[in-house]
Amino acid sequence: MTERLDAASRSTSAAAGAAARADRGPSLRARAAQRILPAAFLLLLIVLWEIVAAIGDVPQYILPAPTAIAERLVRSWDTLWEATLITAGEVLAGFVIGVVLGIALAIPIAYSRIVRNTLYPLIVASQAVPKIAIAPLLVLWLGFDIWPKIAVTALMVFFPVTVTAAEGFSSVDRNLLDLLRSVSATPAQIFFRIRFPHALPHIFSGLKVGITLAVVGAVVGEWVGADAGLGYLLTYANTLLDSTLLFAALFLLIVLGVVLFVIVDAAERLLLPWHRDDSVALGG
Repeated sequence: MTERLDAASRSTSAAAGAAARADRGPSLRARAAQRILPAAFLLLLIVLWEIVAAIGDVPQYILPAPTAIAERLVRSWDTLWEATLITAGEVLAGFVIGVVLGIALAIPIAYSRIVRNTLYPLIVASQAVPKIAIAPLLVLWLGFDIWPKIAVTALMVFFPVTVTAAEGFSSVDRNLLDLLRSVSATPAQIFFRIRFPHALPHIFSGLKVGITLAVVGAVVGEWVGADAGLGYLLTYANTLLDSTLLFAALFLLIVLGVVLFVIVDAAERLLLPWHRDDSVALGG
């Protein structure tokens, strides 16, 4: 039976590999353009921003120049770096918890129509509640330490991971499932050999959405109750009308989100070399 399962798994892998070879993706020139054009456009915006701040009649506390923000970034680097580490820890902890809970709930949703009909509408409805409205309750229940921030972050990550993972587990070809059942494959063998590998591209799509939302969740948690972190620095700088510090903290939040997204994307490319994102396929 194991040999027949291996043969079925190899056939699906061969089909995926053939599909990947049929679509080689964009050329080197197209890939270079995908990287150069956004960077060039961003550089143009920064130059225009510097010019407007220099020659325009705009107070610095409203729109500081990029050079002033860079100078503040260097001058307050120790404070900003410490806040970045605190926020990054909250993001990673909440992200891991949200991913684990999301996948764990996606499995019964995919396997049971009753569970899906019962829980799925409630999960969707829960997203209509703004997380910033829940955050004060989490502070009341969990205290003023790190746990409310982690909880808000996990709630932000939970939804996209649950939806994409459930879709991945449910979208396996029925003919392939019938084939495996015909060779007496157990539910565990079907899950680990077919359903889970098939769902990985969907799960990684949810992870890439979730990791960016995790940064938002950590900042929301810090806005409600914190004395450290980049979200706290944003509220502190806004209270003092310290726009250079505010923009410096925003810059580090953007960098943190981009770096974490790139790490998840690199993990997807490493673990799923046969998979091509829709964006890459369209780019080719």
